[in-house]
Amino acid sequence: MVLSELRSAFERLPGPLPNYNLLHAILLMLALEEGPCGRKRISSIISLGEGSARSLINKLRDLKWIDCGKEGCFLTPLGREKIEELRRCLLGPMKVSLMELFRGDVYLTLVRCVNYLDILDLRDEAVRFGGKGALIFAVRGKRVIFPETGEDLSIYAPNDSKLLESLGASDGDLIIIGLSEDPQISKLSSLGASLLAIQGPRK
Repeated sequence: MVLSELRSAFERLPGPLPNYNLLHAILLMLALEEGPCGRKRISSIISLGEGSARSLINKLRDLKWIDCGKEGCFLTPLGREKIEELRRCLLGPMKVSLMELFRGDVYLTLVRCVNYLDILDLRDEAVRFGGKGALIFAVRGKRVIFPETGEDLSIYAPNDSKLLESLGASDGDLIIIGLSEDPQISKLSSLGASLLAIQGPRK
């Protein structure tokens, strides 16, 4: 799995721990999924200084997942394979406009490979990446529910429930919304909690 490969690569790094982590690497890969990107733009997208972004780019180049040229950095064929593998487990982060659960634009991630479902831990992970927390919903059949109680979201937020149902989620999937007025922090917290739901806590 792409996440375990990245984690293993980062743990083998010599010297002090880098400023980047698994989340930044995934954000970078997802950004390049849309096309080549310059280094300064990458630094902004993944919320890292240019030095740390350069170090992360070099690590992913060492793995032969990305490369860089005159047009910027881009995914290699192997990198595209890794993204396709990741996409089997994760859709997003995508921007949505909620009306009832939260006023304004936020980012959500749809998690298809759920291996860890400690809701408190997932919310704490969202906070660790700067968010106020996370709204976490499970899919049962075609219903979007609160995982703690099994209640339908549509009882409390019918319009937002219809929006989330339109994602095409399957039974057992999770929907994780990062809570923040800052869209970038919402994206980071949504994706960070989603990666924890996929891979579980470090042992």
